[in-house]
Amino acid sequence: MKRLFSAVVLSICLAVLLCACSADPDVSAVNGAMTAVTDDDGKITGYERRYLNGEGYLSRLDQYDADQEYLSFVLYEYYDDGKLYTETYYRADGIAETRTVYTYDDNGKLYEKSYEYPHGNALTERYNTDGEVTEKFYYDEDAQLSEHDVLEDGRWISYDADGAIKQ
Repeated sequence: MKRLFSAVVLSICLAVLLCACSADPDVSAVNGAMTAVTDDDGKITGYERRYLNGEGYLSRLDQYDADQEYLSFVLYEYYDDGKLYTETYYRADGIAETRTVYTYDDNGKLYEKSYEYPHGNALTERYNTDGEVTEKFYYDEDAQLSEHDVLEDGRWISYDADGAIKQ
């Protein structure tokens, strides 16, 4: 009885998955298709598989080398308005390498991008309305500010955790 129930549940899950993938013909044409990545000369440098969510946004990217050996994958999440919220990079063994979080201002422009690394270190970049990085905040493995860089008059000035200018 358990096997029959498991088989029925598995069949239902597969049917739901197939329907979800084929509901939008554009999505089903992209989901899981292996495509070559080439350099400027047309030489194949690797391969990738893209998966789209129900709204048509990229939700997963699998990356392979030129011999089609699996290297890594990236997962993407979005805000309700469709703007990118996070992208998380994973090694082939499933261990997270980097998580990037995007924050936008009230006008929908990128305001902040935070890179979170596995050992706790982090970098947050702030953008001006022209899309240029104007501030960088570096955090140590204890999530404490270790350095703050500011773009002033076209050059970067670095401050230590106490606010003193670094030489």
